Amino acid sequence: MTAEVVLEVIDLWKRFRRGEVYDSLRDLVPAMVSRLFGRRPPSDALGQNEFWALQAVSFQVCRGEVLGIIGPNGAGKTTLLKILARILKPTRGLIRIRGRLRALIEIAAGFHPDLTGRENIYLNGTILGMSRREIQKRFDEIVEFAGLGPFLDTPVKRYSSGMQARLGFAIAAHLEPEILLVDEVLAVGDAEFQRRCLGKMQSVAGQGRTVLFVSHNMAAVQALCNRAMILRGGRIQFLGPVQEAIAAYLPQAEEADASADLSQSRLPNMQPVIQKIQWLDSRGQPTVHLLAGSEATLRIWYRLPQPGPNPVFGVRVDSQLGQPLFVLQSAIQHGPLDGLPSEGVVECRVPSLPLIPGVYILSANCNLAGSPVDWLEHALTFWVEPADVFGTGRLPTANQGPFLVPAVWSFSPLTSAGKVS
Repeated sequence: MTAEVVLEVIDLWKRFRRGEVYDSLRDLVPAMVSRLFGRRPPSDALGQNEFWALQAVSFQVCRGEVLGIIGPNGAGKTTLLKILARILKPTRGLIRIRGRLRALIEIAAGFHPDLTGRENIYLNGTILGMSRREIQKRFDEIVEFAGLGPFLDTPVKRYSSGMQARLGFAIAAHLEPEILLVDEVLAVGDAEFQRRCLGKMQSVAGQGRTVLFVSHNMAAVQALCNRAMILRGGRIQFLGPVQEAIAAYLPQAEEADASADLSQSRLPNMQPVIQKIQWLDSRGQPTVHLLAGSEATLRIWYRLPQPGPNPVFGVRVDSQLGQPLFVLQSAIQHGPLDGLPSEGVVECRVPSLPLIPGVYILSANCNLAGSPVDWLEHALTFWVEPADVFGTGRLPTANQGPFLVPAVWSFSPLTSAGKVS
């Protein structure tokens, strides 16, 4: 059965004029006359001080789908949402929307600052075309989700930005639009609020409604979205599975060299103790591509500022999204490094790399006398490739969690008494 398309964008373009500054009335009047009576450039051409914020944007979104929209600042993400929400008018193009649409584009979008939180709930519901009875039916859920009960009869202009975000999201998510547009709401509020927002958007999508989610939080995009779109310079650079979109969007390290230039990774006021970092595969060859479940060795070249007792070397491995996964540290897994020369190489061998296929980022540090002397953040990017780790003929995939855990499965029949034989 073909999925129902509820949002369709066809060849969308949006042109803006850069701000102009006039030092005198003598400069302003000719500019206004020229704008009123001058020749307008063709629809495909740009006039003076104009630029395209969106160019040839076309896509479809189906009912119940959650589409992530990612890209650098100035890529056109918020402009796209504002056009879909009818806040801005496109220069040209066609948009088809089937259903009631609600946009949470700015924290206080749709709020009247002099009205109370209670009054703004009814105002927003009315704007969405809902009756007072429909709003009242969901009123208690909105208030409970927002957690603003004691301030419900306070004017919204006295709310903090976090309080406004909580109320705005609660209204947008609970008044049941068929299509919900959300722009960076997770950037405001504490961790608990962000977690509840994410859960609510998943619930909204599970009810057959559609969500377009703009965010710089790749972990949230990965957890929430089915597909993702990359916007760069107002154009769609990629539209497809969310994992592929994130991999295409995040910066990649140079694959040709198995070691990294560490000068850009060193934190301020640190000494260049760690000279070089390199992964070796199971054959002892330098690489940035390791096999899942295989042996791997991390080699660190160092130069201590002066001989000292028991230096401690450590590394942290993060996911591509910046989530810490595990730490390897010489003091914990080896003990004191007595008699270490002032210059040399230390190695850490991992008998079976416990990571699923994907992209990972390594940070490293060195401590002397309990204090860090060198700290390299995001020093080396490396790739883990699929392998038949457990000899079953099946390869682990990226949606099975970050770790490969060896386990032994066994099966036994039950006795007639229902016990394990």
